[in-house]
Amino acid sequence: MKHLSNQKINLLRQNARSVVRELGLLNDAYFEVGVTLAERHLLIELSSCQEPLTAGDIAERLLLDKSTVSRLVAKAVKKGFITCSTDQKDKRKRFLQFTELGKNTLFSFEPIAFNQTKNALQTLNLEEINLVYQGMALYAQGLRNSRLQNAAPTSLNTGVNKVESLKEVHNLLHQFGCKLKAYKLKDDEELFAIFQEVVDTGCQFPYESSSREEFQTQFFGSTSQVYVCRSPQGHVIGGFYLKPNYSGRSGHIANAAYMIKSTHRRLGIGTLLINASLHIARSLGFVAMQFNRVLSENAGAIKLYEKLGFEIVGTIPNAIRNADGSFQDAYTMYRRIDNL
Repeated sequence: MKHLSNQKINLLRQNARSVVRELGLLNDAYFEVGVTLAERHLLIELSSCQEPLTAGDIAERLLLDKSTVSRLVAKAVKKGFITCSTDQKDKRKRFLQFTELGKNTLFSFEPIAFNQTKNALQTLNLEEINLVYQGMALYAQGLRNSRLQNAAPTSLNTGVNKVESLKEVHNLLHQFGCKLKAYKLKDDEELFAIFQEVVDTGCQFPYESSSREEFQTQFFGSTSQVYVCRSPQGHVIGGFYLKPNYSGRSGHIANAAYMIKSTHRRLGIGTLLINASLHIARSLGFVAMQFNRVLSENAGAIKLYEKLGFEIVGTIPNAIRNADGSFQDAYTMYRRIDNL
């Protein structure tokens, strides 16, 4: 970008270094408390989550490799900040828990950090304070965007295809700063806009139009459950519906359809939404997932579905009429989900 001069970039780096020094982050211990920077972040993450966390969860949240987290956890256990307990159902999982010393340590350094930030802001006027809020949020977003973009080419080959649980899906989405939630009425306009964008491409859904009526018909049937994925800023960037594919004695097979905003594709988020739908469907008692009409020319989707365990079990000749009047085949794709 033309407005990114070397001088301005170096000035930003210089100011970032100054912030690190002013906060005392170059010290091996956190002031008089005797806690390293990594240990502080570990304790903060344990305090901010309602559910027990594993070392793998911590690695995802702190953006560290598992070997580094293993050493971090070992040191925290040795210092008496945390303990590890084995999951009774899965002996491979070890949950991290606060000790009383860990809680007291957290409560001792949190006021220091809070007051340090407060005292710094009090030296500025209101307009300057708002600039700090906005600037820090935007820079953090830029760093996150850069990390995700650099990881995008390999994101689909680093374990995202095989996700063991819905909790793991949520943890992986957390790395993107995203959250998966059940649809609410306030999500309607943003989700509808994505529906229009996707349908109008003509290469993903075989719907006749991208009208509001079509949106309601396809996504909000009487048996549908709809979920949305929100960005770090709270905007809807994708979603899916989940419903029985058939009724009666065939009601044990699920069906789903997915949409991702164009600005957030090729990052692995769509893969995570598919994984989420499989785990949710299984929790609802479905034993299989079936897609009835996957456009034969939608090679990217077919390849992804196959990576996620789906098989082409049938071909419907000339099933889809294209915008130019020609036709393309459609595939029926299927996979069991009782063996996830």
